[in-house]
Amino acid sequence: MKNKYLHLLGMTKKELILSIGDEFNFYPDSIWIYLVHTSFLGRKTFLMIRFENESVTGVEIKRTYGKLKKA
Repeated sequence: MKNKYLHLLGMTKKELILSIGDEFNFYPDSIWIYLVHTSFLGRKTFLMIRFENESVTGVEIKRTYGKLKKA
């Protein structure tokens, strides 16, 4: 599956907030997590965004039931 969030690479934290909003993410943290979708059966899809020097360096989609671990 093609990652439709690759356009976020290289954005700063401020640009990201303007683009997709600010959920409950601690601003200085190096990993931000957004809840993208919850299915009928409770499966959650998360968008994990990694930062280095205030710029997006990685974008990853995680699907899970229950809680998500940052590791």
